[in-house]
Amino acid sequence: MTKFAPTIALIAAVSSIHFASAQSPSPTDSPESPPPSTNTECRLSSWSPELYSFWGKKEVVIDKLARIPTQLAKHRVAVQITQGDTVGDMRLFEQQNDGSFTVTEWSTRETSAFLTKIDKAIMDNKGRDCVGEKIKAVLATLGKGKISTGVAPTSQEAAFSPSVNEVSGDFIKSTVIFGC
Repeated sequence: MTKFAPTIALIAAVSSIHFASAQSPSPTDSPESPPPSTNTECRLSSWSPELYSFWGKKEVVIDKLARIPTQLAKHRVAVQITQGDTVGDMRLFEQQNDGSFTVTEWSTRETSAFLTKIDKAIMDNKGRDCVGEKIKAVLATLGKGKISTGVAPTSQEAAFSPSVNEVSGDFIKSTVIFGC
């Protein structure tokens, strides 16, 4: 009987995991889940924003940005922050009702302070409110940026390579944060 004890324990463990996942509470039942919201997609995105950062030569960074698995078109708000030798490029993507984007662009010497402020805003939000609005509030401290409307990027590369090409340097960093 002792030969079968580990097998029985394994079967019991797998069964309890399957049962627990099948019986998982709804998002509103768990204190670790986002609170109810009228916009389910925004609520879920606010609870789990995504960040991708890449360093290197421009062509390498552009190639990596093109392969980000999260599609810009599936998000209402995203931000790209690219740091070059002497200047940084920051772009806020806001999806419009027609599927196109309004892109607001700022130039700044130092981008790391804004990445830190965005990180803090996301952490302080804890998925409660619209994370896209929290990100926008941080960027609003930059003042009025250059606004382009009706932008309809055909690919991740088309969306994110202009920021990389805007900065100078042999070694750059580009970060994309998908909000809601």
